Amino acid sequence: MRRFFALFILLFLSTACHAGWDEVEFTGYFSVGAGYQRALIGPVDPAINGKLLLNLSADLSYGNFFIESDERRNVLRFGSGIIGYQLWQQDDSSLALIGTNYQQAIGPDLVTAFGKQHIAELEGLELRDSDFLVGLRYQRFWGQHYWAIEAGQDIESHYGQQLRLLYSYRQQLRNWDLYYNAGVSFSTAKVVDFYYGVRPAESLVDRPAYQAGAGQQLHIGLSALYPLSPNWLLELGLAVNLFSKAYIDSPLSNRNSECLSLVKFRYVF
Repeated sequence: MRRFFALFILLFLSTACHAGWDEVEFTGYFSVGAGYQRALIGPVDPAINGKLLLNLSADLSYGNFFIESDERRNVLRFGSGIIGYQLWQQDDSSLALIGTNYQQAIGPDLVTAFGKQHIAELEGLELRDSDFLVGLRYQRFWGQHYWAIEAGQDIESHYGQQLRLLYSYRQQLRNWDLYYNAGVSFSTAKVVDFYYGVRPAESLVDRPAYQAGAGQQLHIGLSALYPLSPNWLLELGLAVNLFSKAYIDSPLSNRNSECLSLVKFRYVF
């Protein structure tokens, strides 16, 4: 509910800039593909693995208001989008008020695009719902280079704060567009403990109570785009997330890193 309120505020701000409808820019996408993940919490892997992924998204701008679909430079996870309002903008840099989702839900019963999924290994846990952060993003383009800083406050679930530093380099290789991505995320103890902590009421013999502190993630990724026709694109992605001690010491964690890969065919309309 809070994220819809945030969207309303952004729409109101954009309307206040008195943009005309001739300033609307819209690009729609339909994509079909498959993904594979080795998540930090192993039992959530089947939510992605072996499933056909369908996605309908769009990039839209109207005055200072914008919506961005899942971004090839985003190495935190696949499938996240951003709504925002440009506070200041030049040709090569901008400062924007944004709303975005960083963390997916964790729990024994998850609602996915394929319906409700029960994860027996996580029985006894309360649902950790997905978040929605409102904050600021500064980004800068310099030739093939891209830098961004994002800082946000969650208004949906854990109410913690997160900071992300991102870098990407774009290379054109024949008909391929390659994006080499790197980033680091800093999360307060409230964030890490909400998703990876274990409350006393949730503890079992093989799942002791655990209270997490602040944590960091290191992100490394590679994305590639290849045009198949004027409207169809082949999109490939591979990302690795490395986690700090606060994450990997959790009884919920089965690994010390996370791998994500994606093959997707995208139709642009």
